Amino acid sequence: MLFTILFFTFLASIISLFLVSVLLLHKTLIHKISFSLVAFAAGALLATGFLDTMKEAVSLAGDKVFLWVTLSIAIFFLTERLFLFLHHHDEEEDGKEKIKLPTAFLLFGDGLHNFIDGASIAASFLVSFPLGIVTTITVFVHEIPHELGDFGILIHKGWKKPEVLLANVATGVVAMAGALVAFYLGSIFHNAVPVLLSITTGNFIYLSATDLLPEIHHKAKKSLAFNYTLSFFLGIFFIAILIQLLG
Repeated sequence: MLFTILFFTFLASIISLFLVSVLLLHKTLIHKISFSLVAFAAGALLATGFLDTMKEAVSLAGDKVFLWVTLSIAIFFLTERLFLFLHHHDEEEDGKEKIKLPTAFLLFGDGLHNFIDGASIAASFLVSFPLGIVTTITVFVHEIPHELGDFGILIHKGWKKPEVLLANVATGVVAMAGALVAFYLGSIFHNAVPVLLSITTGNFIYLSATDLLPEIHHKAKKSLAFNYTLSFFLGIFFIAILIQLLG
C-alpha cells in the first residue's frame, strides 16, 4: 500500500510539473487555456470534495465529519490570512494596495500546499483504491494551474527556467513527505483516517471556492465567460463520471 501511495503521489507531482514545463514553451497556448484549466480544476475539486472524500468520511465517522470539514476550512482561512499578513505591502499609483510576495514565502507556501496534497492522496488510498485514484487525478488536475502560477511569479522575479524547475521539484518532494506522514498516522491511529479525509475535503472546497473561482471572476476575460463556465461544469461532470466508473 505504501508503495502505491508514493507512486501515485509521485505521478501527480512530477507529471503535472512536466506538463507545465512543456506549456511554458508555448506562451500563446498558455494564454489561451490557462483560465479554462483553472475553471476545470475548480469544478473537479468541488466535485471530489462533496461527492467523494466527504461521503467516504461520513461513512466512516458519521455526522461529526461536517464539523471537522468546517474547522478545516476555518484553519485554512486563518493560515492564509496569517500568511498574507506577513507579506510586504506597498501602495500602487492608483492608491490600491499591492502584495509583494517574498520568494521564501512563495516556496514555503508551495511546499505546504504540496504536503497537504500528498497527505490527501495517502488518506484516500487508506480508505479504498478507487477513492485514491479519484483524489490523485483531482490533485493532478489542480496542480497544473497552480504550478503555472508559481512558475510565472518566479520567472517575473528574474529566476531562470532551470532554477524554477529545480525549485518546484524540491517543493514537489514535500508531497512525498505529506503522503508518508498521513500513511503512518492512518495506519497507527485508525480513527485518524476520517479526520484526514475531512481535512482533504476542506482543502478541496476551500481551494475551489476561495482561490480558483475568484481568479476566474476577477481576472478572466468577460467575453470568454461562457467558455470558463463550461470548463467549470466539465470539471464537475468529469469527476462525477469517474466516481461512477470506479465505484
